[in-house]
Amino acid sequence: MSFFSMLKMPLKNHDSGSALVVCLLVMAIFTSLGLGWLISSQIFLQVEGSRKLNRLTLYAAENGLKTSLELINEHLQESWSGQEIDEETFQQLRDRLLSGETPLTVSDLDEMIEEESYDDFSQMTWQVFASIENAGVEDFEQYLRSTCRLTVDSTGRVQGFAGQRSEEVVALLTFYTGHLPLDQLSAAIEEGGISEKNKEQMKLVSSEGASIGGDLPLSLSKGTIPDDALPLISRGLKLLKPDGLPNWLLRQALGLPSGPDPVPDGVYLIRNDLGPGGIFVEGDLDELLLGIQAEWQIVQFKQEEKIWQVKFSPATQKTTFISPDGPENFDWLLIPLVMINGRVDNLACGQPGSDGLLSTSAEEDTVSILTGCQLAIVSSSEINITTNLKAQGLDWKEGVPYLRQKDSPLIIWSTGKDFQTEELVDGGINIFSRENSPLTIAGNLVAGGEGLNVNNPEKGTVQIAGGLVATRLETGKSELRIFTGLQDQSGHDQPDAFHILSNKALVHLSEFKIVEWRSKK
Repeated sequence: MSFFSMLKMPLKNHDSGSALVVCLLVMAIFTSLGLGWLISSQIFLQVEGSRKLNRLTLYAAENGLKTSLELINEHLQESWSGQEIDEETFQQLRDRLLSGETPLTVSDLDEMIEEESYDDFSQMTWQVFASIENAGVEDFEQYLRSTCRLTVDSTGRVQGFAGQRSEEVVALLTFYTGHLPLDQLSAAIEEGGISEKNKEQMKLVSSEGASIGGDLPLSLSKGTIPDDALPLISRGLKLLKPDGLPNWLLRQALGLPSGPDPVPDGVYLIRNDLGPGGIFVEGDLDELLLGIQAEWQIVQFKQEEKIWQVKFSPATQKTTFISPDGPENFDWLLIPLVMINGRVDNLACGQPGSDGLLSTSAEEDTVSILTGCQLAIVSSSEINITTNLKAQGLDWKEGVPYLRQKDSPLIIWSTGKDFQTEELVDGGINIFSRENSPLTIAGNLVAGGEGLNVNNPEKGTVQIAGGLVATRLETGKSELRIFTGLQDQSGHDQPDAFHILSNKALVHLSEFKIVEWRSKK
């Protein structure tokens, strides 16, 4: 072996050792990385598993709240929405409310909710506890309004997991008890007055997203809607609780010469020693127009060839009455109540012309009801509505109406009974809808007599931004939308507020509104 060959041999052994070291180092690195990734994956899975379980406990708590709210709402809709009660029950409930108690008791809540529930599929379980307390009661003699604060707590768990989550909902419930104002019912039809087909063509839409309610009209017992307008029109006639309305008394209220003769057809502004009253119409009207000019609310009457007009301004407390005999100006505000002992062939929106008179307007943007003005129209016979009746300040957002101020209610009531003779006549409200665009009415309709009829040979849409109470409902081919939540609950104690009270005592849940939803630690 040569000298040079001997020198090369140690060099080969050295290279092999270095390669072995490098391999060991690479293996160590990859082993460390693999172990690190494995540990990291295990930690990640544990964290995600814990998060998932936490989410499931939250879902369990939310399920408890949602299920409980649904059960409570279902029970309240069945037992506390427009239900008739006898006078003795009303007096007992009245005494309870005035003593600070609530309409609902703890036992009532226990019957409505399931205190503990379990879901086999998700292994989630929840426990629910509900309480209720009185938040105020107002006495309006013939009815009471009670506000309650409902609190529902729900604790959610997952079987095999020690953690838990708690959620809480706070809601306000508003109850009416007694001979309640029908304008506080969003939609109600007397028993047997609506077919299944008409129910399908009727849709209730809430204008308040946090409100909970039913999606079908209430069913009232027959005779709940009054046909006697005397308690209301006596205010407009400035009469103190009369038993009837004979010719001599009506002539006295209208300022006509006394006697037994019937009142001549015409339009009369009530003003006597007791102060200003409303507007009384004797006989059928060919046209009744509502319009606005600046700060003035205008109501125009047409009877055959004669025209009357009344203008009043709530802001300035002034009234102008224009009759065929000429104009009269007054430094006082009339009672905004129109009493018609007859039929209204055409109730429509009016647009002022250069001569100050109104002409019928079918324009979409024309408004006819002044903000801050409460106006009530009561007729003994039929009322035909042919155009939009929109209120000032009524905005639409994504197809839902909102009133900037809830102080412009329009009440339209057809009684189906003559004011004087008390004979039954053809009553009811007829709406003539349009095919191309919805017909909108901002107000509360009370349709006695033959109820509410929507007339349109083709398909159309009628929108009521307020409420509807009727003896019967016939929608024809049209769709009827009623936007609830626009009823004004702030003006009941005002002396000039108009209300049509139910003939029978009722108990009614007017509002079920969530005001707070929060997590509890």
